[in-house]
Amino acid sequence: MSFYPELDHLNLEQLIRIFQLPAPENEDAVLFYQEVSYLIATQGEMGIKFLWNEIDKANTAQLQAILFALAEVPLEHPFSQSELLNLLVNYLHDKRPLIVMEAIDSLSRLGVIGNLKPVLALREHSSPYVRSSVLRFMRRLYPEKALPLLIESLNDHDYIVRESAADELGELEVVEAIPFLNSLMEKDTHPDVREAAQTSLDILSAVAC
Repeated sequence: MSFYPELDHLNLEQLIRIFQLPAPENEDAVLFYQEVSYLIATQGEMGIKFLWNEIDKANTAQLQAILFALAEVPLEHPFSQSELLNLLVNYLHDKRPLIVMEAIDSLSRLGVIGNLKPVLALREHSSPYVRSSVLRFMRRLYPEKALPLLIESLNDHDYIVRESAADELGELEVVEAIPFLNSLMEKDTHPDVREAAQTSLDILSAVAC
């Protein structure tokens, strides 16, 4: 279901005009631009070309949205998957943590198994958002290697990473994680982390039955 149903019936010209304006006040700019960008991408070749041409002049929220849309819409357009992969890998070195995070998440959405080193090198990144995206990447694309990294990340100094690790352990559906999540429930004082741990414990308890 669309977050902005009023956008669903707009044509490409109208969507482009909206994309080039500031996001509405009191709205999540990234979420808003994601929806606009996705709808632009679904318009076909002209929409995809517009998004590619906007990359170098987009602000952070718009660029996040463009990367999301290009990875989300099937690549039936003049730009090959290899071009998109190269673009995303290049953004792994961006100075803006949210762009690095989006690049990692977009790579995982594409589902292309490749060289792990550029992504794993970011597991020690200063931003918790980037570190969390590495966890999502590993769980989605390399589930057989993700468990030790997720368990280790339950001890991260930032609650955002601990919460993400707890979430991904539930998605991984490996019952061996239950003792570690129980320990997190006992020791972690942050409510978001405890809520994520409880949700994952519920999932894993169902798996174990």
